[in-house]
Amino acid sequence: MAESFVNSLSKSTGIVTTSNNCSVGSNATIISGISTVNLGVGYLVNNQHFRGGTKVVSVDSSSQITVDKSSTNQVPATTQLVSFLGPTTAYSSPGGTKSILIGGTFSNLTNNSVNITVEVVTGVTSTTIANDIPVPTGSSFVISDAGKTVLESGDFVNVYCDTENAIDVTLGVLQGVN
Repeated sequence: MAESFVNSLSKSTGIVTTSNNCSVGSNATIISGISTVNLGVGYLVNNQHFRGGTKVVSVDSSSQITVDKSSTNQVPATTQLVSFLGPTTAYSSPGGTKSILIGGTFSNLTNNSVNITVEVVTGVTSTTIANDIPVPTGSSFVISDAGKTVLESGDFVNVYCDTENAIDVTLGVLQGVN
């Protein structure tokens, strides 16, 4: 297969749901008292008691979710503000080929500072390449010289943003490498 350079462009969708009534136990992996409508496995948790990259691993019908990392708080906390950030797939490596992520630009389209997280997903494993990065009004976050990021067939790049439709993502990808 011949190599080709591809630009992938997408807009980050941002927050899926936010709740002010959450309960978080001490060193717990359960968040309760939330609306689970439109909430999915793999969504990022945005709350001061969870380390960056904490993700939802299960959602049940009783307004409770389970996450993949324990909270850092020492005592149970109620009426917590928790936001759940849904992913936007900015690039998906075509079947039967390898690709190389060369770099990318994440442009803020709003009048406020926003925060983004960028990850590469291979099967069930994800690797964060930028976590909770602030992107000020009218500016961009740039990933450059990422040429060692090889994407196998079916791998993808996800972007999470704490504000709806706030970020334009442009990725430079070399497709069809051996």
